[in-house]
Amino acid sequence: MKLIFPDGHDAEIASEGRTIEAIILELGLNPFELLVSRDGEIIPEDTIVNDSDTIRLIRISHGG
Repeated sequence: MKLIFPDGHDAEIASEGRTIEAIILELGLNPFELLVSRDGEIIPEDTIVNDSDTIRLIRISHGG
């Protein structure tokens, strides 16, 4: 699958039937700081992705 990071760079990642959360954790990213988008729609982290998917990670900014 094609994974587009919040800074705009992308990488090809083998999904192998894993959830997007497992992939995010494997990459050392915090899933609580990200939204995940596929085809312009936000998807939950427990979604199983396919090698043909293009996934965009969107960083959530928050403050108080």
